[in-house]
Amino acid sequence: MNLVEMFHGMTMRIETDVDMSRCCSMATGGTASCVIYPASTAELEEAVWRIRKAGVNVIPAGGLTNTLVSDLRIEDIILSTRLLKGIVIKGDLFTACAGEKLDDVINKSIEHHLGGLEEFGGIPGTVGGAVFGNAGSQGKDISTYFFYADYLTKEGSIRRMPSYSDAFSYRTSPFSKGEIIITAAFRLNPIGSTAQERQKKEMYKAERIEKGQFRYPSAGCIFKNPPLLSAGRLIDECGLKGFSRKGAMISPYHANFIVNAGGATSQAVYELALIARNAVAKKFNIELEWEIKFIGDFPDL
Repeated sequence: MNLVEMFHGMTMRIETDVDMSRCCSMATGGTASCVIYPASTAELEEAVWRIRKAGVNVIPAGGLTNTLVSDLRIEDIILSTRLLKGIVIKGDLFTACAGEKLDDVINKSIEHHLGGLEEFGGIPGTVGGAVFGNAGSQGKDISTYFFYADYLTKEGSIRRMPSYSDAFSYRTSPFSKGEIIITAAFRLNPIGSTAQERQKKEMYKAERIEKGQFRYPSAGCIFKNPPLLSAGRLIDECGLKGFSRKGAMISPYHANFIVNAGGATSQAVYELALIARNAVAKKFNIELEWEIKFIGDFPDL
């Protein structure tokens, strides 16, 4: 892969031989041969066109907060949307680029007297990642407020995805076939005084901190909740809360979190997740579905 030739004349940020453990919230992962950071729609289009022309696979990535990256070297090009920034507010329509941090977007919406996103306070990651995974909190999904998204298709064309009734489901979005979210628009609720919404947002953020969700590096919830059940509670009832292996630990504060308690590898995290998954299957005859996304090679995936 001749990166100099592939990206000749482009001024966007390009990094090679990237230690992914420094980029991911789990603080694990091996080396990526190349990570690119388009900072505009034009750079994104041009980069994807050149990569496709070269016959190289591209892996879209956001804040890497709900992602487990393989310990093995990744030869595909990782395309990060972290530098896609910008916010436009028109009435109750709030539009944010994919690289905007979700917590910053919530603050900005409240500042402009728009409410609705407070329950997501403290959730790490970016707008693009939140929409991609249909992030949820307090029984509410971000798709509740989704109006449309502009995205780049796998073939390199820009399209707009409007909201429709069955576009999203629990932790699932229509952006699962290599699409790259560029911007997302939300219809929010006009509010008068902002004090109550600020307090609510900070309360939910404080609850996450109090529950120890940020005490160790983690990738958030590992598994989706089965219908009417809690994956964390099922794992806890298997007696695994606090169980550790090779530096990876099932969080003593939230059993659906696996944390890097010190020196864990992605493989160790994956193996511990399989132990929890198999235990739940054996005890309750329930097969937990993955919520986290995987980058790179893992056995049996």
